[in-house]
Amino acid sequence: MSPESSESSAATLLTISSRNKHLVVRFSSPTIGPREATLMTQEVSRALENATKGKCLVIDLSRTMSLSSMGLGLCVDIRNRAVDAGMRPVISGMNVHLADLVRMMRVDRLFTIAASTLELERLLL
Repeated sequence: MSPESSESSAATLLTISSRNKHLVVRFSSPTIGPREATLMTQEVSRALENATKGKCLVIDLSRTMSLSSMGLGLCVDIRNRAVDAGMRPVISGMNVHLADLVRMMRVDRLFTIAASTLELERLLL
């Protein structure tokens, strides 16, 4: 696979945008497994390197139905990179199954959890 196709694949798996000095990473894939996690890690790393100092890094899981262990590891890796960049890590848009997984694995302790759209809006002011 050439670098161009890797970037193209990553672009279909997630979108990265900036909002009020916050970086928002929206996962577009319904399932995050080893292949997706590898491509997404590279893309988010580039975005964090190019980002100006922000307030929060939001991982939006509203379009994601399931995470493998690699997908969960991706979230933790993104969180660690955000903290290193001086940003507050936030997860939003989790369905009931993802919320249970995050709680069961105790990953919820690493993030601010925005349980609703309204709660996320307040964080991003």
